[in-house]
Amino acid sequence: MAPAGRASLAYFQDPDADNLIASIKSQGADYVSGRDIAFYVQPVRSFGEMYKPTTAPIKWMKRVMRTITFSIQGPVQREISVSFEAWSENRRTARRIAYNTAGHASLIGESNPSLEFIPTTDFEEEKLFG
Repeated sequence: MAPAGRASLAYFQDPDADNLIASIKSQGADYVSGRDIAFYVQPVRSFGEMYKPTTAPIKWMKRVMRTITFSIQGPVQREISVSFEAWSENRRTARRIAYNTAGHASLIGESNPSLEFIPTTDFEEEKLFG
């Protein structure tokens, strides 16, 4: 199996709040399997935007979730982890992805017009004499 990824959320359970892990478990063991997980990048143009961004997040990639695990440490520390497929999942049977605007759109679900300007040569110097 190809290497995969994992995203985790660690938090402290408020004793007076609803139990987040119990509510997720109530959805069933296969709740996340096969569902999409999307990752976003937040552009930050200055330090002041760290707490109040002025631009919208940009979708970076999309994967398919596989499993969810829970960890309980002590009376209030909790962790929820979701594993997801690797970018190379099923690569032997996958169709070739062209790294152009159409190929990028198939990966993230929207086009990237900046890819129209990718280099089309290998920048090697042309030999003039034999």
